[in-house]
Amino acid sequence: MRVLVTGAGGFIGKRLVKELLAEPALGRDGNRAEQIDEIVLTSRNSTLLRELNDPRLRVEIGDISAPDYLKRVFEKRIDSIFHLAAALTSESEQDFERGLTVNILGMIALLERCRTQGTRPRFVFASSIATFGGPLPERVDDRVARNPQTSYGTAKAIAELLIDDYSRHGFIDGRALRLPVVIVRPEPSSASLSDHVGAVLREPLLGRNVVCPLKPETCIPVASVRNAVNSLIRLHEIPADRFGHTRAMNMPALTVPLSELAATVESLDHAGPRGRISWEVNDDIQSIVDSWPSIIVAEEARRLGLTPDRSAADILRGFAEDYELVG
Repeated sequence: MRVLVTGAGGFIGKRLVKELLAEPALGRDGNRAEQIDEIVLTSRNSTLLRELNDPRLRVEIGDISAPDYLKRVFEKRIDSIFHLAAALTSESEQDFERGLTVNILGMIALLERCRTQGTRPRFVFASSIATFGGPLPERVDDRVARNPQTSYGTAKAIAELLIDDYSRHGFIDGRALRLPVVIVRPEPSSASLSDHVGAVLREPLLGRNVVCPLKPETCIPVASVRNAVNSLIRLHEIPADRFGHTRAMNMPALTVPLSELAATVESLDHAGPRGRISWEVNDDIQSIVDSWPSIIVAEEARRLGLTPDRSAADILRGFAEDYELVG
């Protein structure tokens, strides 16, 4: 079995690759697992070459939207794809052409490679709650209409529709999971708007002060990177006949106000000094975050066995354990 992970140098991508390398096989159709012979990683970040060392890995540094690059990636049959590569919210808002090229044209090019390969690869897509927007009900379930308010969210909505259509034609066996805000990145990321949320946990724990550009009462649906990756892998395992009229669904999320995230840092058993959090609202950032759903209902994903994180404390503890910040 040959697996492709796009965006493998990113926050979620690195964790996904780690989990795939930890298992010799990847589940398909519930009970059947196939041995992973090769994992092809695409990334714009050349540091990925220095960080990973496993004979099953093949790293291709380049841009997923470039035709010659995709041709090289698909020089051998690909059986399963985890598509994570994206120009994130801030980048897509500031550089419309870049967002269009990577998030929409790159997606189409990737799907076309799958179609012309002619083998119906399994295709797992990391979508986003940014597909929702505008006036929203208090609880946003799978039946709420997509109405994105950012270029990034628009691209994700388009990708979901394409995945449904390519799956309907039998070109791919697709499934798309709308991720909430996934935390906690190990280092700051100016390209990720959602990192303003994770920074409320990360920076104080590392003894650094942080200025949060959001109101402390802002409620955010969040998931740990552990849970996000496990959910994507679980989605890969599910037989195609378990899905309904669409392959896209919400991921179960834990909704917490930012003030609760901030208070969680004090509860962790950690001997180091704590940094301080100050709140200085940026109206532009607050406006974008306010357009996201605050409470996610994920009945379809729960039916398929996906679950949310139990608490903000569990998310923080997992981050601290992953990066050896606690004893």
